[in-house]
Amino acid sequence: MLFRYTFLNSLVLTLLYFSPFAVAQTTMPIADTPFFQESHAAYPLATTEENDVRALTLDNQGRVWAATGAGVRFLENGQWKTPEGGNSVGPANSLYRDGDGTLWVGAWNGLFRATSERVTPTDLALKPVGAIGGRRDGKGEVLVVAGPTGIFLRQNGKWGEVKGAWHRAIRSVQPTADNRLWIGTASGLYLQNLALGSPPARRFGRPDVLLSSNVTDLLALSDSETCIATTGGLDFYRGDKRIRSLSAKQGMPFQGAMSVTRDADGRIWAATKNGVVRYNGDSWTLRHSKRWLSHDEARDIAISADGTAWVATAGGVDAIRRRKMTLADKADYYLKMLRARHIRPPGLVGPAVLVKPGDLSRSFIEDDDNDGEHTGMYLAVESLRYTVTGAADARENAKAAFHAMEILQQATGTAHFIARSVLPVGTAPRHEVDQTFTPQEIAESHRTDPREKIIEKRWVPSPDGKWLWKRDASSDEVDGHMFGYALYYDLAADAEEKKRVAAQVDRIIGGIVDHGFVLQDIDGVATRWGHWNPGSLIDDPTWNEEAAGNAVEILTHLSVAYHMTGKPRYQEATKLLMEKYGYDKLAMKISFVTPSERTHIEDELLTIVYPNAVTYALNPTLKNVMQMSMRRWHPAVKNDHIPFYDFAYNKFSGDAVPLDKSIAQLRDWPLDHIEWTVDNRWREDVERDLTPGIDELRLKRLPPRSEMGLCMFDQEPYKMVIGNNGEREDRPNDWLMAYWMGRYYGFISAPVR
Repeated sequence: MLFRYTFLNSLVLTLLYFSPFAVAQTTMPIADTPFFQESHAAYPLATTEENDVRALTLDNQGRVWAATGAGVRFLENGQWKTPEGGNSVGPANSLYRDGDGTLWVGAWNGLFRATSERVTPTDLALKPVGAIGGRRDGKGEVLVVAGPTGIFLRQNGKWGEVKGAWHRAIRSVQPTADNRLWIGTASGLYLQNLALGSPPARRFGRPDVLLSSNVTDLLALSDSETCIATTGGLDFYRGDKRIRSLSAKQGMPFQGAMSVTRDADGRIWAATKNGVVRYNGDSWTLRHSKRWLSHDEARDIAISADGTAWVATAGGVDAIRRRKMTLADKADYYLKMLRARHIRPPGLVGPAVLVKPGDLSRSFIEDDDNDGEHTGMYLAVESLRYTVTGAADARENAKAAFHAMEILQQATGTAHFIARSVLPVGTAPRHEVDQTFTPQEIAESHRTDPREKIIEKRWVPSPDGKWLWKRDASSDEVDGHMFGYALYYDLAADAEEKKRVAAQVDRIIGGIVDHGFVLQDIDGVATRWGHWNPGSLIDDPTWNEEAAGNAVEILTHLSVAYHMTGKPRYQEATKLLMEKYGYDKLAMKISFVTPSERTHIEDELLTIVYPNAVTYALNPTLKNVMQMSMRRWHPAVKNDHIPFYDFAYNKFSGDAVPLDKSIAQLRDWPLDHIEWTVDNRWREDVERDLTPGIDELRLKRLPPRSEMGLCMFDQEPYKMVIGNNGEREDRPNDWLMAYWMGRYYGFISAPVR
């Protein structure tokens, strides 16, 4: 054996390694079958009044019609058009297409018929019109029109007034198959028999029969069943009996429904003041924020024949579309996104800053603290893609990414150090620019964080004059470099490239060893985070939270360096850290039982380190140590179902967890990578996490990825508010890395068409 252990230690490790807990479970590949991927497109109108959209419908040709504060508009070939007379009915309040295809418009000044050519008044003397409803039976079309001054019924081409008494703030009307009429009002639901001589309308309003007496919409589900939308949720009636209800108690994200509809798959959609909610009979989906809607106040929904949900909002009209995709299709989509907008000279990967929030047509890539880590992950992605598919462009892309990362080392003009980022000379840095500090500021910084390193000149010219490079590289950067280098070296590099990779690793890790296991900056002092030395991890309690993870990191990087170079110095350094300082035991203390000490940054770093830790472990005992460390770490992230974490765990820990929810997360991940701000504080289906030690507002349950702000694996997904006002498009590295790891490790099948 390379290292000496006591007999007891070896026995304990051996027993743990061969225990039933450590035996990997069999995980069959999950088939990559097509699924519906949703996406959003906005269709704003020209003016503020026009974007005040109250109702939508579709005509016989599938065109979208909008009742707006400025009148009636229709959408044709992506452009809003106004029929003759369309402005005269502004504001318009309601739209209805009857069984004959006639479009009816309810407006402030009466009832109108509409075609794409013109809007014409009817002979009905009712102003204003607030609601229109109808049904078609064997006798023809029954049309009901209502306003504060009355309700009128049109049958066989003739109008007749419905006699009765009800609250006059009428929101919706719906005739039934048995000659009755539901009337939804601001204060109660009424059921009026339409036969001559019938008794007065029956009112429903008590909590035992209606979630809220404030009724907003009515939807006939069948001849006998009606859905009633209220500010308290959705009630379902068969005849005149309530048979069930849906509200926050049944998981409805926001129960203040303003309108309701049903799609061809039988799913119920409701527009609310906080977005659109959808129920499939088992679970709810929420579509809100500018990722999905121009304005969160949704007012009406119309479903087109292709399944597109058209949404009327207080800020325009939106389309929530769906299309069949496989995960492989999604990977192609993201790779094109990354290649188009997320690579800048000399080949570094980073987020795209949008000149106008939300507008992808003009963007630029700014410097980032973790350019090296992000590029290392992209290097890993392309290396994995090359191995799985044999695609020549993947190998070339990986080569280009590695050469960019070489520049991060070469630009420093040192034998070992790496830059956080580089910029072509003449490009102004955007993050952590050079600055000066007063003695008071320095003292205050050290008071609040004794480990803080004060650097006034962060950007330094490279010796060749081509680059500005950024100082104070972190352990994150080293981890990202080593993750990408290892996969490139083993999977995609040719013989000559292998030599270059090994030399790069030898420079970086050799420099860390030479300087006492720290990442030494050009000032001769360790960087803020580049500490793997015993003086920090063993002797200084200030490093308590990072000690175990950093022990895993340095033992892993030494193993990788030995794998590539074969130099005994890396074996000897490992032996020193384990036998003299107990880094193996420290690595097994990786447990985040204290909420305030857990971060998703640390989770991601461990996930990009553990695969190398197990793969290149210098002997079986060290491999056992790393697998045990991994098994002690994973319970903290198990309920997040993050695919990258779970794939790595199943492949390398000796244990396994189910992957169905991880795959579901890959499917649910939004196509849109714009950092829209998503606010989930008002949701009624989740609770705030009040666990002691959690300072910021967090949710107790993790929402689906499509319902939270864009959140990379190193960011906190439980935050109630996530986003950056649409000012950036983040790189899709994380999703791509998880997907190609899943393919390479055999957890995801090739696409099944």
